[in-house]
Amino acid sequence: MDERADALVEAAEFVLRVRNSARDGARATVGALEVEPGAANVVPARATASVDVRAPTAEQLDALIGAIGFEPAWRQEPIAMTGAPLDALRAVLPGAPELVSGAGHDAMVLAAAGVPTAMLFVRSLNGGISHSPDELSAGEDVELAVDALTAALERLVRAVDE
Repeated sequence: MDERADALVEAAEFVLRVRNSARDGARATVGALEVEPGAANVVPARATASVDVRAPTAEQLDALIGAIGFEPAWRQEPIAMTGAPLDALRAVLPGAPELVSGAGHDAMVLAAAGVPTAMLFVRSLNGGISHSPDELSAGEDVELAVDALTAALERLVRAVDE
């Protein structure tokens, strides 16, 4: 057994390295794993994994990629939300926690193009599951978010009119 060149065993070790490498707000996920030839009685000769890594800063992203030991096929630099939309949300929600999303939202594309951008998240009641039929937020929380967004938009409109 020790002399086998088992690609799945190596992939399993890689998956654990991916999971254990993410620190300080970084995220790393192996979302798919394909094994060839894929027969129950054949030692896997090849394993291919899809890896998604995210970090709040480019430096943390570089460190995470280095710790895992792979070269990404595609990379999107982390980008901060900035400008008047963020200032407006901060003004109407003083003391609210600010989160690093890490997800590839449309806001990321806009911010990367230089468009002042911010995001408002609604609390999840099911441990943070989102973009899924299992996502769940309380109606009161949605109402509070709509009120905050309305107030922030009113501040932005006033600023443009001035």
